[in-house]
Amino acid sequence: MNYESEITVEVCVDLSSLIKILEENGFELKEVYDLNDIYLINKNDKEDDYLSMLNKCVLIRNIIEEDKETKLLTYKYKEYNENKEIKRQGKVKVKIDDISNSKLLFEKLGFQELIRINDHILVYATDKDELVIQNINNKHIYIEIEDKCNYADRFYNSIDEMKKVITDNNIPIKNNDFFVKKAEIELQETYNKVGE
Repeated sequence: MNYESEITVEVCVDLSSLIKILEENGFELKEVYDLNDIYLINKNDKEDDYLSMLNKCVLIRNIIEEDKETKLLTYKYKEYNENKEIKRQGKVKVKIDDISNSKLLFEKLGFQELIRINDHILVYATDKDELVIQNINNKHIYIEIEDKCNYADRFYNSIDEMKKVITDNNIPIKNNDFFVKKAEIELQETYNKVGE
């Protein structure tokens, strides 16, 4: 399993305002794509603790780019400290050919769909920084910064370096939280709607 570091924040402004802030700070749009995830969990692993459930999920992932489509089975692993901040994470990915049959296979093995997340992604970068804007289910706007950059000429050596990108560019974020758990929020909102 490949381990990596990243931060995720939820922004306090709409998408057009965020893009304006980034462009004023010299960021340019580098890439646009969609990421559609189906979270599957074994029926025996359902419990009240959302983070524990998400750690047991298999994702069927469809990445839709301008000129290609990639289908993957993905397992994400995350360890948290006592403050629910991510202290270690990694993932395993395997290419697949067919989303429907992959989902059917897992259903036959006792899995069921937990949630779906549709993520419209915009990658912005300068020559020294890179961030990924994620518009999830047209409800929440997040920024993710990973240690390895694809467009900026750098590797972030610490979480503090990643946090500095947010603060130095005056990006307004909710609750000063640098470890927002997007899937947990979606799971909470999905199950709260079911109970209404």
